[in-house]
Amino acid sequence: MIIFVLILFAIICSGLTVAKKNEFYTDYCSPKNTSTINAIFSILIFLSHCLTYIKMEGVFDQPYLDIRKFLGQLVVVTYLFFSGYGIMESIKKKGTDYVKKMPVNRLFKLWYHFAIVVVMYVIVSNGILKKGYPIKDIILAFTGYATVGNSNWYLFVIFAMYITVIVSFLIFRKNKILAVVLAGVISVAFVIVEKNVLELPSQYYNTVCCFPAGMIFSLVKPYIDKVLMKNDIIWFTAFSVGIAVFAYFSLNRNEGLVYYTLFTLTALAVVVMFMMKANIRHSVLDWFGQHIFSFFILQRIPMLIIRHLGFADRGYFFIITSFFGTILLSVLFDAAMDKLDSIIFKPRKKKEIKA
Repeated sequence: MIIFVLILFAIICSGLTVAKKNEFYTDYCSPKNTSTINAIFSILIFLSHCLTYIKMEGVFDQPYLDIRKFLGQLVVVTYLFFSGYGIMESIKKKGTDYVKKMPVNRLFKLWYHFAIVVVMYVIVSNGILKKGYPIKDIILAFTGYATVGNSNWYLFVIFAMYITVIVSFLIFRKNKILAVVLAGVISVAFVIVEKNVLELPSQYYNTVCCFPAGMIFSLVKPYIDKVLMKNDIIWFTAFSVGIAVFAYFSLNRNEGLVYYTLFTLTALAVVVMFMMKANIRHSVLDWFGQHIFSFFILQRIPMLIIRHLGFADRGYFFIITSFFGTILLSVLFDAAMDKLDSIIFKPRKKKEIKA
């Protein structure tokens, strides 16, 4: 499987540009750039998910297995971080009006897309795989709490974070700092409930704090940029320290949730500082960046079907077929969702007031 990682690495390198001496990319957190970073990790997530259905034990597989073990949940942290950052940026620009519209424009829109995907998985499970799920699991699957074969925990967390943002910014409408603090407190409380009350698997809670961290970064970014973008020496010193701290927490991440959280946050710091100095532009990554949600949430459908057809023992065939099957599904799904969105979220015409 290391071959697929090398192909991804080659794509990254072919689109990589580095800023000139003492110059930096001031737009490093633009939607296009953050989508590119998420696209890279979306492909790594795909490869990781493949291994939940097949066994790869060849000589070219072990290096990837080591990489996968090291990365762990790091493949999803940029999703949460940049989501929190993006929402905070929108709130800064549009204010309370944006927050008031979030229940429909962000929460409901994401939920109904996800709900359609859940229905697709139920159809595949019952109609093709002949595997029925209990009604309770099917109902809970629409919240992301349970699964019917789909990836679920990430959506469960995102739904919770959207609700957290809405509540926090409606309480502190005129004070963004207090609102972010409250969002952070609620996020920590959410983690405690997930871990100690609901006793959910660790992936449900060990990266949650990356979302409010993205919101905090949005507030402090101008000050960080002002310091780190003075010259290459300052940037390189901070980048080196970031790598060293990340290495320390990576060695101690199994010591507890606090260490693992710091492991994820320092990883994000390294990624963000890298983006200040380096830019990645590639049409392949641009495509995945435009289809992030669909490629992530639909990829298990081809995997389930191909395994059901008896190809789980043909590793490379399984991966390649699942990959292009997911791409096709993503294109069709996004086209359908764009059409539905245009109908559901069609702007209402203002009634003319007769004199």
